[in-house]
Amino acid sequence: YTYTQYCQCDKPSSAAAGADLQMTEKRKSVRIGGVEDPEYGLWEKLLKETATAARPPDSKILVFGRPGIGKRSLLQALHSHACPDAASNDAAADHAPEGGHSRAVGLDYAHFGVRDPESEEASMGHNFHCPSACSVLILEDPAFEKLLQSRLTPASLQHCAAIICLDLKTPWTMMEDLRKWLELLQRLASELMTQLPLNEQDSLRDKVKEALNSYKEPASVDSAAAETTEGQTASSSSPGGASSLSYNMGIPVVVAVTRADTASALETQKTLGWSDTIEAYLRHECLEFGAAIVYTTVQGKNTRNVDALYEYLMHRLYSYTLNAAPRVPSRDALFVPSGWDSTERVNATATALQGGGLDRSFESIIVSFEPPPPEVPKPIECEDMQNFLKRSAAALQKMGSVSATGGKAKTGGLALGAAGLGAKKPGGTEISTTGSGRRSSLDGAAKVGLKGDNASVANFFQNLLTRGSGPAEKR
Repeated sequence: YTYTQYCQCDKPSSAAAGADLQMTEKRKSVRIGGVEDPEYGLWEKLLKETATAARPPDSKILVFGRPGIGKRSLLQALHSHACPDAASNDAAADHAPEGGHSRAVGLDYAHFGVRDPESEEASMGHNFHCPSACSVLILEDPAFEKLLQSRLTPASLQHCAAIICLDLKTPWTMMEDLRKWLELLQRLASELMTQLPLNEQDSLRDKVKEALNSYKEPASVDSAAAETTEGQTASSSSPGGASSLSYNMGIPVVVAVTRADTASALETQKTLGWSDTIEAYLRHECLEFGAAIVYTTVQGKNTRNVDALYEYLMHRLYSYTLNAAPRVPSRDALFVPSGWDSTERVNATATALQGGGLDRSFESIIVSFEPPPPEVPKPIECEDMQNFLKRSAAALQKMGSVSATGGKAKTGGLALGAAGLGAKKPGGTEISTTGSGRRSSLDGAAKVGLKGDNASVANFFQNLLTRGSGPAEKR
């Protein structure tokens, strides 16, 4: 009986009245943490402890990746795989705008359920509910690193994992994105780890090493997953483990390559050998961080390797059995668990590349097909108007040897002032006005070299300087 059911029973006999009274007194005197707490009875405490012990703790997953590469589609597929009924109910209640949710956010949120991967048949029932949940924080721009850091606590590292999403549709961005997100994750993990006691830091790092060293391939491996290269067959006796681990961040790291169905586009004449090159460079880079690699495809209800990713996350976070076998090599369904790969296996794969190794940079082999963005024209610095007018006035004075301070200047006995507009000079120069503007036309004999013309132009610039330096005119 629960305590509530016990209280609802018929009134006990006189022989049991003393026991009932003693139970009531015992309930009132329950102590939790050394402090008397009358709110909780003995039965409530037992039921709560039993439920808590049977329920796995909630976990947190950090997802990194540039916008528009299928991160949310992958998380929705994980949600549907964990609990289809809950995923369909959430989708029905989701009032998303037309075209999907806006990506103009600094930090996004998602979730999916936690269950034993072997209970897949039970998860298909309508009344099935996952006992725990994985909270997912999605970061798309490194500029919001501090925002993500504010949502994390050192204690959350106990049940935390990271997923770095790369896009196979634009493979030339993969290594740049991977290095960028790994550096950011290192900073986040280091900042949180320093706030923990030393023994807890060592415990988290030892947990990662133990997961890598204790990895063993599943006993039953199907023919598709048993494919190996010649070099991998030769080096199968030397598993990876934690021997190649250089950067231990204390949490599991998974590199999820999205839109792997576009791998067929890498089989053209221009992209010959790209798939093997991408695989070799990815494995080499992830080996130092102990990161797993999984290629995923989500196209509506057709998914691939989503079950392997979910099973691996449950294995690393909750120590559930991992039955998914490594799948190497593979153009669109690669799966490399942490602890399986080794330096010998990566070198054997790299030797078979067209370039003969990993000496060349990734970007020099996997080049972008997108046209380069147009160059931004350099800004032209313009001279200040007052400086230009002063310089022009000084140059005109030197050319004409006439002072520009006078109000009027004469040329050939004719005044070139306000009264001289419309007059003709002996040399054939005509100065006329139309409306408020001035227009001068020179004949072929007097186009250059006239002192009177220089003086009039000098007076024009002097007037502009006078107006620019004086008080503002009223309009």
